[in-house]
Amino acid sequence: MDYNEKMLDLFSGDLSEEDKKLLGEEYSNNEEFQEDLKLQEEILYAIEKGDDETLEFRNQLNDISNDFLSEQEPKHRINPSYWLAAASVIVVLGISSYLGLFSGGEYAGSQAFMEYYEPYGADMNVRGEGHYNKLDKAINFYQDGNMALAITEFERLEKENAELAGFYTALCHMELGEIDQAKAELKRIDQNAIFYSDHIQWYLTLCYLKDNETSSAKKLLQKIAKSKNQYAHKAEEILKKLKS
Repeated sequence: MDYNEKMLDLFSGDLSEEDKKLLGEEYSNNEEFQEDLKLQEEILYAIEKGDDETLEFRNQLNDISNDFLSEQEPKHRINPSYWLAAASVIVVLGISSYLGLFSGGEYAGSQAFMEYYEPYGADMNVRGEGHYNKLDKAINFYQDGNMALAITEFERLEKENAELAGFYTALCHMELGEIDQAKAELKRIDQNAIFYSDHIQWYLTLCYLKDNETSSAKKLLQKIAKSKNQYAHKAEEILKKLKS
């Protein structure tokens, strides 16, 4: 099966139910297809959560998808690349159906991550230059998207405030797509967390969801839902969707 072309048919509404099933089976048995889709998901996540430059690229994809979807004859479709066209269509039509097809039609953890993840503290205000300190510098790097530099600065704060430094270091890893590193850091600081405990558990849950570790995610979601903290409502929503 040429799954590249079938992907285009899927998101333009031209794929039959039988072929949808075959495409799902192809995904289950084709490691190359799985890797392609994983990369596709990362690209879509970057587009969804990106900065102004990414927004410009998103607009370009919108233009491509509008041209693609307006074509009446399949043989006349534009063909910049199968995956670019597929990505552009997904941007317009939404990611839920895209991810749902390859999770057996069920609501997947990766869907929840895409839907609920937001950077923490992106709108925090730092103090003026007269009171500028190491923490302000680290947060500025984080807010500006300089995650590598932010990690370096937060690691320097480890002795002064291990909980805060570890939490933000994990957030930086999440922004870089380094979920395993983020997960390990969040687990480490969660053991003795006081001030950031609620946030740590929420972002650890998102890491589990991103990796489709549904069982681990559900345990934390149930704990968060019972806590009635600021993430409780979202936790309840995700639990309901995971059951559907």
